[in-house]
Amino acid sequence: MARVVKKPEERKDELLNIAIKLFLLKGYENTSVKDIYIEANGSFGMFYHHFNSKEEIFVAAMDKIANQFIEKMSGVLLDEKMSYEKRWGIAVGHYLEFLESRDKASGNERGEFDVSVFRALSLKVLSESIQPIQLFLEEGVSKRIIHVEDIHQTAVFIVYGIYGIIREERLWISSNKNALFVLSKLSGLIAKVLDTDIAIFDFNRLEKNAEE
Repeated sequence: MARVVKKPEERKDELLNIAIKLFLLKGYENTSVKDIYIEANGSFGMFYHHFNSKEEIFVAAMDKIANQFIEKMSGVLLDEKMSYEKRWGIAVGHYLEFLESRDKASGNERGEFDVSVFRALSLKVLSESIQPIQLFLEEGVSKRIIHVEDIHQTAVFIVYGIYGIIREERLWISSNKNALFVLSKLSGLIAKVLDTDIAIFDFNRLEKNAEE
């Protein structure tokens, strides 16, 4: 069979997608460079033409997972075809999926992995979450669903507030159920900040749906 020749950018993206799959399946420690290039029907030299190390492709993999999360969350929050409440619930669900993917990739049941990677990944997700949440809040204000004066600062507060609670309770975050338990503590606080009905941001409702 003739060898399939791919463009460099296509081959690099293929390696990255394979790495994501293997890191999620086996974890960082149990995935080797050889595992990645063999699955790509490539070679040692081919891998190192595109990436300098396993650490580099792992960071790139986590970055891509973060980008996918931001894209999903933005698409949901800004989709006015769905109800306001439903959009928030689905966006939170995507956040839980992101946490689960991150923890699977670590290969550690407690969700712990290299601090520098975690910090970079978290900062990217946080900073890029602000704009879609701000636009979501702007819509809520225009429809008189929520009532805030400084929408940007409120969006920043929500993004970093949720992250802060999860970070402080990080030993709990080993499953979606535990994450929902932690997030449920924020329902009343977010409703007060946004001067709205708690039912719109009720994480307890999400928890009940997850158990059904």
